[in-house]
Amino acid sequence: MPRKIDPLNKKLYGSVTAMLTVTDVKAAADFYQKAFGFTKRGIMNGPDGKAMHAELTLRGTTLMLGPEMAQMGSRAAKTVGASPTSLYLLTENVDKTVAKAVKLGATLKGQVMDMFWGDRCGAVTDPEGYTWMVATHMAEPTPKEMQQKMKEQMPSQRAARAASAS
Repeated sequence: MPRKIDPLNKKLYGSVTAMLTVTDVKAAADFYQKAFGFTKRGIMNGPDGKAMHAELTLRGTTLMLGPEMAQMGSRAAKTVGASPTSLYLLTENVDKTVAKAVKLGATLKGQVMDMFWGDRCGAVTDPEGYTWMVATHMAEPTPKEMQQKMKEQMPSQRAARAASAS
């Protein structure tokens, strides 16, 4: 008797899985493993021997990587020059993770700082052009506390962004 197949494949995937188009699948997989702590589930090579699909995991989340395919309209953020997507990564130590990512080739996009919603965050753009908001959860402010901290924080954030843009 054939075994029952789970149509949602819950054993390997959550409800939504990010799939990033990259210029170099192996290099991107190596960066995400070293910088952010992902574990390689597998890399599949195509007929030409080049990596055509990678799956990485981190605390129950899967990240898929695939190469650019011009004929399919699939372009990497690096090729396009930007991405409308940011990834939010929670880590044990945001300062250490951001510093490590920069050392491995990411570009610092936003200094690590305490945010009004209770996370300490920094932002980096990885070598493939994707922005990662890296955070450590530090506090659980009430909605009222968040509103107050937001009012206090916004002017200093604008000034920080203006300084980093110059």
